[in-house]
Amino acid sequence: MKRRYVALGLLALASSAGLALWQLQPPARPRPHEPIRSDYILGNFELTSLDSAGKESFSVRSPHLERDLHGKSLTLQSPEFSFPDKDGGRWLATSRSAWIAEKGVEVRLLDQVELIGPPTPTGDRTRFNTQRLQIFPKADQARSDDPVTVTRADSILSGTGLRADMHSHHIQLLADVKGRYAPHRQ
Repeated sequence: MKRRYVALGLLALASSAGLALWQLQPPARPRPHEPIRSDYILGNFELTSLDSAGKESFSVRSPHLERDLHGKSLTLQSPEFSFPDKDGGRWLATSRSAWIAEKGVEVRLLDQVELIGPPTPTGDRTRFNTQRLQIFPKADQARSDDPVTVTRADSILSGTGLRADMHSHHIQLLADVKGRYAPHRQ
């Protein structure tokens, strides 16, 4: 009988010690988030986004598009964008990847971005090269906080930060601006 009490006592002690160790254990680390699943994926597509008035906001072609599960944004690989100009010309943009906000109010071009403006009366086009560029189609605005190189014909401007009005073709480099101007050849 005495052995039975000793065995029960040792069992109770072991259980208490195990419970105490379990409670003192640090909380389990949360698992890394699983990748966000796409609602749908498109391959080799062309899309035209319309504004609230039914006019073209932008067009895009890409080999790969994914829409997030909640249908709020799109992610594209190697996109080729086209934004209409007020005079019937087109702004053309390419990058390695892009993100489009819900309802197309913002387009973020990411990695090796090139934006090419419509031709001028002389046929020259302005080119913008940077690593990240935000375009707001409704406002006809483009922005970057990264280093930007702007070229037209033989002239080159470089600086950090860009604000561009795609409607008036007015551009502003914000800091560290350097330039080389070459007059237009005839």
